[in-house]
Amino acid sequence: MWTRTDGKVCVSKEVVEGIDKENKKLSLRAIEGDLLKDHKSFKTNVQVIPKEKGSVVQWREEFEKRGNHIPDPTTLPLAIHVINKIDSYLTQDHN
Repeated sequence: MWTRTDGKVCVSKEVVEGIDKENKKLSLRAIEGDLLKDHKSFKTNVQVIPKEKGSVVQWREEFEKRGNHIPDPTTLPLAIHVINKIDSYLTQDHN
């Protein structure tokens, strides 16, 4: 669940399509919820790219709108929430 930039609270159920531990990639596909009201399909790909100091998170969305009148999705708050969760996980001591 997340709140869009326009203030609407949204829910989405996703399935993990792939995990590539070596390349630190995760692929998710929406199977239920608000995203599929306006989109025929919606997929999110997240990759963590290690740098000399810290990491960069690449967030890519692939979607097919149900019509040209549908605006682009406003999922930035969701991306920020997930990226913060990734940051928290990566900065924990896993030993």
